[in-house]
Amino acid sequence: MTREMQPPLRQPIGFWTVRAGEAIGRRTRSRLADVGVAQPEWWVLHQLSLHPAGLDDDTMIATVGPNAGDGTILEAIDSALGKRWIERRGGRLRWTEMGRAQFEVAAGVQRELEAERRQGISDDEYETTIRVLQRTIANVGGDAWHW
Repeated sequence: MTREMQPPLRQPIGFWTVRAGEAIGRRTRSRLADVGVAQPEWWVLHQLSLHPAGLDDDTMIATVGPNAGDGTILEAIDSALGKRWIERRGGRLRWTEMGRAQFEVAAGVQRELEAERRQGISDDEYETTIRVLQRTIANVGGDAWHW
């Protein structure tokens, strides 16, 4: 059933950003779960892919904590340690060979999801959307940062 909606200029951006976030989050969590990775575990593995020398806990939490809260990231670190995907060496979190392999599987899922989300959306449209959302956040006194 298709329902008629108001023209886009009369619709609230907050409604659409929340709905988009919910839909993307559900889809991402579901697909990552298919390969045995929780989304916060993905954030930890992904950060380690960007920092081959590893990260200390505080830097990891400061970087990905805003995604879901520091406690969630601490749980993800503990989980990844328990699964032997990461280890602590020299005061830094580093991934193991098992973790590297799990990252590669999850990274493939993330590439598929990005392609799915970007269907019919040009790079210019995508960039404009991100910039508009960033400006909207600033306009209402918010503060957001993403690595």
